[in-house]
Amino acid sequence: MVVRINEGRDAVRAYIDENVAKGRDHVASLVAADIQKLMAMLDDLSEEEGRAVTPVDEWSVFRAMQHLANSIERSRERLETLSSGQPYESPVIPASAGGGAGGAGTAEYAFFDELRSNYREGMKAILDVIETADPRRGLELTASHGEFGPFNWLQWSLYSHHVHTHDHLDQIAAIRAAVLAGRSRP
Repeated sequence: MVVRINEGRDAVRAYIDENVAKGRDHVASLVAADIQKLMAMLDDLSEEEGRAVTPVDEWSVFRAMQHLANSIERSRERLETLSSGQPYESPVIPASAGGGAGGAGTAEYAFFDELRSNYREGMKAILDVIETADPRRGLELTASHGEFGPFNWLQWSLYSHHVHTHDHLDQIAAIRAAVLAGRSRP
């Protein structure tokens, strides 16, 4: 069972430490599995269905995916930098520009298909960084997360692309179920 972010700092850090101890390949397998689960939930949704706001959540699938997609480039840069043995300093992104906890980011997508495609390609790049990084290099370097403290590149990989993503997998699954239920209504 994947830890929930709302279970608190100690639970999240314990889950991350337990799984990172199993190595880079284990972390990569968890991230890859979540990418597959998420894409399977998105592939058959139409533009209208992806943008639908349902009674189960104030966000649409589109908005949840925008939130996930808008952090990919920053995450890739963080992972590449730390895993190469270089320090990483997180840029400060004001809340008004889509930063801060829970921010959906600022990238605009004209179409759900464009967002879906950008997420798929971005996550291929993330997975490539994880899979090709030397699993022993840069682990002593950290960058801080505002709530959960310092993470090295492997911990960031697991947090950003498994723990955080998993919360949105559950959210998207609930929205998707409501959208699919609407398909069967006249």
